[in-house]
Amino acid sequence: MHILALHGFTGRGSDFAPFAEFVGGDWHCPDLPGHGPNPQLDCTPEATIDFVEAERATRHSRHSMFSVQRSAFNVQGSSVLLGYSMGARAALQHALAYPGAWDALVLISPNPGIADPAARAARRATDAELAERIERGGVDAFIEFWQQTPMIRSQRNIRAEWRSAMQAARAGHTAEGLAASLRRFGQGSCPDLWPELPPTMPTLLITGEQDIKYTRIAERMSAKHVSHTVIGGVGHAPHLEAPGMTAEVIHSFLPSH
Repeated sequence: MHILALHGFTGRGSDFAPFAEFVGGDWHCPDLPGHGPNPQLDCTPEATIDFVEAERATRHSRHSMFSVQRSAFNVQGSSVLLGYSMGARAALQHALAYPGAWDALVLISPNPGIADPAARAARRATDAELAERIERGGVDAFIEFWQQTPMIRSQRNIRAEWRSAMQAARAGHTAEGLAASLRRFGQGSCPDLWPELPPTMPTLLITGEQDIKYTRIAERMSAKHVSHTVIGGVGHAPHLEAPGMTAEVIHSFLPSH
């Protein structure tokens, strides 16, 4: 099983390393545009789709590959696109643009977009303010602020050694890159994909019970004939807060498709 995994905002591809141990298979986990020490600064939806397509085509030879052999679980030869939060937005955009590219799609804490134009414009303004905050105060100060927001705060439940590795990786971001990501790939700058649902490939949505906003969004998406599972007792990052339970959900989903 080959998995291309896309991280969330302020994350890194390396964040998936411990979760890959639970799921098994060959993982390719690049840093998305705007992220990492040498970021691609073109973070528009179109450029992000192109980026994901390039990573798909070269996933066996590029950086951040985790090959996990000790898991007994394997779906021979299958190709899975997995995305978390912002990465789920990128994954859904790519899956809709390239419907024949994947055998299955796994979206953790997804949001297909903001349908109301006024609300989308308001979100663009909010993201622009956050981008300016990063440019004024720097990456470290912004990461500290971001991790205190209610949605992200549940990541305190991630194992201490995993959090430490994630924090060290985040120190490699640039202010220019994160600001570009917010301005060009924030929810206010991305298209409304609700009218294009469901994707043509089997799709699994996973959300945390305590993440009420995104669980409600996934419930709306599931009305489009998409599978949805809620992981109890966790928040916005169920794959890292409850990796065993999240992996079991993925294991149960993939063989049936």
